[in-house]
Amino acid sequence: MNPETLQTFGVLAIGLGFVLIGLGGFSTYHASQKLQHTAELRAVEQKGEMNAQILTLLLKNQQLQQKADEPPAAPPAPEPAPPAAYFRPPSPPPPTFAQREAGPVQPPEIPSPAQTPPEPIAEAPDLTVHPTEPPPPSDWDEPDRLQPGPSGRYLSARQRNVIADTLRAHGRHTVTMESSYGDPVSRAFAEELAAAFEEGDWLVRGIDEHHGLPLASGVTVSAASFPPLPETRAVYEALLSAGIAVTQQLDPKQHSSETVVLVGAPL
Repeated sequence: MNPETLQTFGVLAIGLGFVLIGLGGFSTYHASQKLQHTAELRAVEQKGEMNAQILTLLLKNQQLQQKADEPPAAPPAPEPAPPAAYFRPPSPPPPTFAQREAGPVQPPEIPSPAQTPPEPIAEAPDLTVHPTEPPPPSDWDEPDRLQPGPSGRYLSARQRNVIADTLRAHGRHTVTMESSYGDPVSRAFAEELAAAFEEGDWLVRGIDEHHGLPLASGVTVSAASFPPLPETRAVYEALLSAGIAVTQQLDPKQHSSETVVLVGAPL
């Protein structure tokens, strides 16, 4: 075999190697794109399931609010009493033969009004109002928990108490709160929510500004996985019970054990 033939075979082998390398790279790219597409479809399905659960909770809350707003049913009208039976006194017996012979019976004499003694007039009751002694002062002081809390600009005292009581029932946890970037209204709303969380014995890890797309109005509870953690569901339940517009979202980029509350402009 001469050197020219060996050189030709070498060039063919190098070309075949490049072809195989190209096929391997294309196969690897295609497989990675397919895996990414599968992961995106799975994330969309999980988000759809979570949105369906959120819609179910919102519908139940709307039904409960409609039942609470309905006026109480009027009591049924009493049934009319049946008319009293007509009473007819019995007829007197017919006169005997002796009574007919004696003549008609004279009616008893009715005294005239002049002869009737006047009835005694009852004395009028004493309607004089006598001053009563004031009740003795009580030593009981109203506890601070029963007194209404301060009402904020965006949260009422009742909403603040509902959030604190609901969170306190789930134990002590930590949340991260973010407000819209450069929005003072969103910042003030987040500070009132943080105060309600701290009143419920929860720890708020500061209020940061969200550096990204503008936050939607209302409050968004962000979770890293589905189903969310119990403390994440507790935050959603507390805000929903207080009548605050709240939604949920799935963010795989955040830490798995972290609950993030994104606060936009109040609705």
